[in-house]
Formats: sequence, structure tokens, C-alpha cells
Amino acid sequence: MTGSVHTIRSSHVFGGEGFPLKLARHEDHGGSRHPHRHEFHELVVLLGGRGTHVTDHGDYRIEAGDVFMIRGDMTHTYADVEKMSLVNILFQPRRLGLPLQLLNDLPGYHVLFRIEPRLRRAGRFGQRLKLAEDELAEAATQIASLEEELEQRAEGYRFMACMRLMHLLGYLSRCYSKAELSRHRPLMRLGEVLSYMERNLGEPITVAQLASIASMSESTLTRRFRRVVHRSPIEHLLRLRIDRACRMLLNPDLNITEVSLRCGFTDSNYFSRQFKAVVGRSPRAYRRSLEHREQSGRRRA
Repeated sequence: MTGSVHTIRSSHVFGGEGFPLKLARHEDHGGSRHPHRHEFHELVVLLGGRGTHVTDHGDYRIEAGDVFMIRGDMTHTYADVEKMSLVNILFQPRRLGLPLQLLNDLPGYHVLFRIEPRLRRAGRFGQRLKLAEDELAEAATQIASLEEELEQRAEGYRFMACMRLMHLLGYLSRCYSKAELSRHRPLMRLGEVLSYMERNLGEPITVAQLASIASMSESTLTRRFRRVVHRSPIEHLLRLRIDRACRMLLNPDLNITEVSLRCGFTDSNYFSRQFKAVVGRSPRAYRRSLEHREQSGRRRA
């Protein structure tokens, strides 16, 4: 990709402290657009036509029914477009407070929103969701409902827009989970492994179990896991358990031992060591920092 790259700022799209969710439609009938990157997520749904998606990691053809996620660290544009009609949904999940962890039991969610973007940055473009005609029609209907909420801005529209977005994300994840194309199977197997981990964090999990779920040897699973997630399965499992522990430490009714057990650690001392290695402080010190932050917030209020 040649030429200057424009960075689209969140403040320009959403406003300084504005609602970090926007929908934009584009109708391109020829030519190219300028290369750009952005400070937010961009969910792309092609409603019609075709073109070439040009990225800093390579180019690939796209057509009606294709759905993919672009994260802010990828430079991209479109070229050779032929009556291409697409929708961009621009959003910042953390600022919106979307409960995306509720989709963790859907393998398609992991593939569409976590695995695919990482593979795309590594130059692997063949894997993406391709909606059937009826699925695309349903997605278009859901997109129109989201667009209506954002345009009309009626009372409570932020809540309703987030609900519409979550509905769409869940629907697309289910579509991916139902996909039967053989080229999707390796990714879906990894998605199934990630879903299993999320559902069973409190239980003993071995690489042998995960390899069985993925229908791979342990060495193949570990190799593919490292390529996509950049960690081994056990390293990733540890991070998931620590992340859950961080959330559970918000509950003052649970002591440290209870938190460690519910997160799959049978030894609370081992849990504390691993927690400190990842978070930088002990579980007890982390909880104190949360309590201090909450007290400071109440004083400011």
C-alpha cells in the first residue's frame, strides 16, 4: 500500500465524550478511497456489489454477504469497486460497556471478532464470514433498526442502540457457528476450544482435553494457538482465570480462597503468585486498590 495514511480520530467521529457508536453507509461505484486507520473498531457488512479490500498486509476480493471486523491498528482502503454497497458500524466496546463476555460460549464470536482480525494482520485473508442471502437480509433488517435508533435519538436511544448492536453481534456470531464450509473448520475448532475454556474456567482443564475438542494433536493445537492467540493454550487459560479473578475481587463477600477456587486454582498460594505475576500486585493489594478507588469516587460525587 502506497501513499499517505490518514488516521481517523475517535474524537472526530464520536465527539470528545460523545456516544461511541456510529453507523455509516457507503455506496461506491468506482475508483478507490484513501488509505486510513482509526482509533476504534469497524464492523463491515457488504450489502451488495464487490471490490478489493486493500490492507497493509495484503489485498483480497470481497463481495455481497462478506462480514469482517477491522481493528484500529490496520491500515486499509477499497479499490476496484463495482456498485459496492457497505455498512460500517464504528464503535468502542469498552466505552460502551458492552457485556461481550456473554457471547463467550459462541465459537463463532471468537472466530469473527478475535481470531479473524489477528489472522488478517498476519496476512491470512481467506477466512471470513459469508452470509447466505436470507442471513444477509436479516442482518440488513437489524442494521436498519440500529440506524433508526441512532438517527432518531429518542429518549433512551443509547440503551436501545447498544441492545440493537448486541443483537446483531450475537446473530452474526451464530451465523458463523452454523457455517459448514470446510475452510471455516480449523478456525471454528479454535473457536470451540476458546468457548470451552470460557465455560469451564472453574474446572480442571488439560491440553489433552482441548486437543480432543479441536480434533487435533496436542502439538498441532499448541502451534495453531500460538499463531492466532500468541500464547500457548495453558498460558491463555491462566490469563482468562486471572481476568475472571479480577472481576470477582469486586465482590467483597468472597474471600481470596473462594475466588481462587471459583477461578480454577486449587492452591490459593499458587493463585496469589500467578495473579501477582500477571497483574503486578497480590489479590489482596488489588482488592484494596479497588476499594480505595470506589471510596475516592464516592467522595468526589
